[in-house]
Amino acid sequence: MTPIALWPAWARNLPRLLLLGLLGWWLMSSATANEIAAGLALFLLGLRSLEDGVKALAGSTLDTLIRTSTRSTFGGLAFGFFATAAVQSSSIVSLLTMSFVSARMVTLGGGLAIILGANLGTTTGTWIFATLGTSLDLARYALPFVTLGMVLRFSRERPFWAAGHVLIGLGLILFGIHYLKIGFELFQHQFDLSAYALPGYQGVLAYTVVGTLITLVMQSSHATMLLTVAALASGQIGFDNALAIAIGTNIGTTVTALLGSIGADLDAKRLALGHFLFNVFTALLALAAFPLFLAGTLLGSRLIGLPQDDPLLQLAFFHTFFNLVGVCFLLPNLSRFLRLLQTLVPETAQTLTAPKYLSPTQLKTPEIALESLRKETWRLFDRAIDLIALVMQVDPKAMRAGENPHELDRPPARIHTLDIDGLYRSRIKPLSGLIVDFAARIAATPEVAAKMQRILQASAAIQEAVKDTKHLQKNLVRCLTHSNPIIRRQYLRYRRHLVETLYAIANLPREQGSDGSAAELTMVTHTALAQLDPLANGLLEEWLKNGEISPEEATSMMNDTAYVRRITENLLTAARALGEAALPPHAA
Repeated sequence: MTPIALWPAWARNLPRLLLLGLLGWWLMSSATANEIAAGLALFLLGLRSLEDGVKALAGSTLDTLIRTSTRSTFGGLAFGFFATAAVQSSSIVSLLTMSFVSARMVTLGGGLAIILGANLGTTTGTWIFATLGTSLDLARYALPFVTLGMVLRFSRERPFWAAGHVLIGLGLILFGIHYLKIGFELFQHQFDLSAYALPGYQGVLAYTVVGTLITLVMQSSHATMLLTVAALASGQIGFDNALAIAIGTNIGTTVTALLGSIGADLDAKRLALGHFLFNVFTALLALAAFPLFLAGTLLGSRLIGLPQDDPLLQLAFFHTFFNLVGVCFLLPNLSRFLRLLQTLVPETAQTLTAPKYLSPTQLKTPEIALESLRKETWRLFDRAIDLIALVMQVDPKAMRAGENPHELDRPPARIHTLDIDGLYRSRIKPLSGLIVDFAARIAATPEVAAKMQRILQASAAIQEAVKDTKHLQKNLVRCLTHSNPIIRRQYLRYRRHLVETLYAIANLPREQGSDGSAAELTMVTHTALAQLDPLANGLLEEWLKNGEISPEEATSMMNDTAYVRRITENLLTAARALGEAALPPHAA
């Protein structure tokens, strides 16, 4: 029964519409508010465009780059720094890193190294705002960026289209800084915010909370620091208060990662918690030793030759300084920190229907989502391989290790019949449904969409192989110990063939480019199938003529040969499709 809505749509949205109306009226009636709000809006829109462009330019090379860089802690640190400096958003880098960690493409330790680097990389924005925001006519430089970006944006070629997004983003960011500077210059003539500054630690704590709340609302520490630089340049806030806001942004920026970890796997949750704990620790350290950090900022800025009368550059130095101190504290204790996270977020019993590699955070990057989908489908494949091995009366672990192959020529000591329908409903079908659902939610490019179709074909082939195994089991369990040696030997041959096929597929390389191995296996297996078919090799006719088997037994053998053929072909189709579904390592 469809629930009855108590309020019409316009009534339910009335508070939102009223709020938008009041905001519009305020912006139209106040030139100052209009300039500041427009600057923020353009800045945030520019960040989004820059993010889209960088991600599109990186494409699936991001996979190779992040795997290579996280082989060492300092490599991950460098990747986090430069990636954040490029997209000017530590939140985006954190979410991407969570996607890689949940997809098992990066270890938890490698992910933490990236997060530490991102914390340092996010301070580059403050240096840019402090250096350029007050000394250049940014609007003059913004217009060419936007114009050239729009020209490239209409290109059908992905690299040019992505470069257009990057240029548009840079132009909008410059426009945003320009309008914010104008807005705070107007604000200075109308209202003296500095009159409300709080002295001492009381002011430091209060403005730390302000910095946290602003970052929470805008979901961007860069936007908060841009506002802070503009307010400090116009004299609206004091130097100590600006430093406190910088501390607060460290706490507020972690909320995006915490929200992104909802519904993610254990390691992604640990990474988000690690990000939060590190940033809170760094903020508390800066607050507890605020006089020391202030003195260190003044001394350090003098040592590197910064002007002593430029509070904007000193703010940028402080932002980098206290984050760098936090990183230096944690790096030597990274292994202990990992153990703490594993204690705080312990392993839980995973349900049969729960995915291992799929996470909503991956959907923002189609290439990562595709690789996660491929790994989850291999996991489904492993379940099917184990199930079929059990039907063949073989222990799956022994089969994967290739143990006791000579045992396949003898009837098993004990015969068991599996409830394949029940196992299919509990282990195969639910996971397959999650794979299809996740694939439907990927905003795929044409290349990713084509690869995704191969993964879905593999999932369908896996299910068909299990269903055919159910039909084969009816005669197999009876004929493996049949009194007729001809029938017994033929079904032992079926068994050996399928177990050898399972062994070969289970030990296929699963990284990118493994489709060649699956194709070679297909050729070998098809040759073996032709020799296995008693109808094709003439043995069935001979047995019937000699009266060694009955017509009913011959019919059953023909049907079961067809089942063996279909099981084999579906298994090989799935293996080949999953190999072909991997994006090339250096795809643009």
